[in-house]
Amino acid sequence: MSSTSSRMSDSRDIWGRRAAPKVEIELDGQKPGLVSSYTTGDQIHGTVTVSVEHDTRFDDIEIIFQGISHTTVERAACPGRTGSKQMFLKLRQPIQPDEYPTPRVLETNQLYKFPFTFVVPDRLLPHVCTHETCNAQIHQSHTMLPPTLGDPMISGNGKTLLNDMAPDMVRIAYVIRASVLARSTTDNGRLKTLANVGKKIRIIPYTEEAPPIPILDNANYWLKKEKSVKRGFLRSKLGRMTASSTQPNPVQLLPPDCDQRVSTVANVKLRFDPVSDEQPPMLGSLVSRLRVNTFYSATPWEDFPSQSGSVPFSHIGQGLFTETVPLSTMCVASAKWKKHSTADVERRDSVDSTFSEASSQALSQGSTASSSTFYTASLVIPINLPDTKAFVPTFHTCLISRIYALDLSLSYHTPQANILTPTISLRLPIQITTPPKYANAVKTSLDVLVTEAELNEFFRPRSIAPLMHEAVVDVSPPPDYSETIVRPLPAFS
Repeated sequence: MSSTSSRMSDSRDIWGRRAAPKVEIELDGQKPGLVSSYTTGDQIHGTVTVSVEHDTRFDDIEIIFQGISHTTVERAACPGRTGSKQMFLKLRQPIQPDEYPTPRVLETNQLYKFPFTFVVPDRLLPHVCTHETCNAQIHQSHTMLPPTLGDPMISGNGKTLLNDMAPDMVRIAYVIRASVLARSTTDNGRLKTLANVGKKIRIIPYTEEAPPIPILDNANYWLKKEKSVKRGFLRSKLGRMTASSTQPNPVQLLPPDCDQRVSTVANVKLRFDPVSDEQPPMLGSLVSRLRVNTFYSATPWEDFPSQSGSVPFSHIGQGLFTETVPLSTMCVASAKWKKHSTADVERRDSVDSTFSEASSQALSQGSTASSSTFYTASLVIPINLPDTKAFVPTFHTCLISRIYALDLSLSYHTPQANILTPTISLRLPIQITTPPKYANAVKTSLDVLVTEAELNEFFRPRSIAPLMHEAVVDVSPPPDYSETIVRPLPAFS
């Protein structure tokens, strides 16, 4: 009799494992075949539906919104890999006891629906970044919400899946996860998972412009280049060409369902100092490219990552993946050179001179040319991001960073033929940001940023009559905001 009971118990266990609860997650406004995209302040509404093929006892339904980053780094010292995983976001949907069936048994042929609402936060909890940092700005950057990255199933423009130019070793994912839990009768009453389902979503958070990158201590950017201009190969020198620029304004990403193009401009100033009375060279074409740099590490970054350093990344558990995106090739032969006299520049006030800043800088550094005249030209280069790639805003986390650089290469022609067309190149830091979706800021005359809603509230007529009755406001408790940190994993082979 006991053996028969044991076999029946085993049969029920096998049937229970085979007939796990069926869990489905539906998002409001979900488009078929595409991953839903959200930004800062968006409300994520949806419903979790649970059904079973036989009566199933349970204790809890867990619905969470989580963000996880994962990196894998190839080790150079010995074969193998090392990696890290961090859960930087975990929001929990509270379910009231009266929303569960009584008793807590899921019955056959019944559908149990549990609605949920999550709001995409603008920042993470401070405890997400607990490692040592060089300054407070690093900690502030690491507690900003990062975008979805490295997932081949993201929707690039709301219609087509595009490549976000992240390596296979990097992943930032956001998931709505629903689980059916029951307490074990043998393992000290611990909760065990009967069913677990996740649904991916895409997050592109609001990202504001960061302070300009300090260029003086960064050898990866070239905001100024000087080059000798020769008549031809192994011939005498005509003069010296100088190209300079500044960090362009950031490129703002628009919502996925917007068909407008995002763009900014880069301003390049040219100066030619002839040896005697030579004319400036004829300009050719200007080629612009965008360098997409993805930094990743097995241990948290203590500073903003950079390509500079004597130790290779692979020796210290770090990696860098770079992809170059062609932007445009434009002819600038029509740009006009303007002639200047060094004597006039010295006498002219810097405020009234169009090229006073560049000219006075060159004079203070000491020009190698002996001529008393020089020529200047100015180029405006539009920067348009192609719609064949999925771009994410510039960001920095404890394990992953994405930064961009703009490569500009200008060709010119000298009187005699050259074997190779001479060029002069610049590399400028450039940021990609995303504007806020709900806070349309207005800058007042006092340089204070306020929103239109705040302005409307400020100028709305108010009553100063005494209150006739006491208002009763029903305030529901906010969703539980819990946070979990997964420490860097040890090296694994």
